[in-house]
Amino acid sequence: MTSGEWLIIGISGFFLAWYIGLNIFNRRRGVATYQWLRRGLLQVGEITEAQWLGSSSTGGRLVIAHAQKPFRRLEAMYLLETRELLPYWIISHIQGRRDEIIIKASLRTTPHKIIQVSREKPHPNAELASRDLTHPGEQLQVSGEFTISTSAPIEEELMANLVEFLSKSGNTIRNISFQRESPHLEIRLNIKPALLLDPEIFFSGVKTWL
Repeated sequence: MTSGEWLIIGISGFFLAWYIGLNIFNRRRGVATYQWLRRGLLQVGEITEAQWLGSSSTGGRLVIAHAQKPFRRLEAMYLLETRELLPYWIISHIQGRRDEIIIKASLRTTPHKIIQVSREKPHPNAELASRDLTHPGEQLQVSGEFTISTSAPIEEELMANLVEFLSKSGNTIRNISFQRESPHLEIRLNIKPALLLDPEIFFSGVKTWL
């Protein structure tokens, strides 16, 4: 066989080994995430629907149709990076895609304000403090990590609960959206650090700050 043929065999073997190895990795992470969500969602209510999205190496979805207060309905979905296909994974990773949990919840009472929490850099006029947001459109940077913006003033108790929740969740939170339209609450999480947290404490914390 020529060196070119050996090279083709070597490259093919590498991609095959990569596919098998990363497929196993994704399946394990998918199952771990699925179990993490099931444990945590017991704090919210009885799971009425649970399914894989394609397979355990791709993602999963769990639904609580009749959730405990303050929720009415809650859906948790997780999506994993397509690591098995190396070229596609490199492109999507560069574009910012990561393993992610998306929690969407409808509340029993429609919120009166819009709150956005993100890790984006704060507006130049954002203040570094832990106080009430007193003006619509104002931004507040919390612990140098999160930027909170709101359409209306945030009550002191709500603000304190939110800041405490963010401080305990660490780098798990990607962003939080609190809005008047259903689903009223959307939380996006990074899976890797989330799996290091106690899911029961995390979901209890979500209920507490609302």
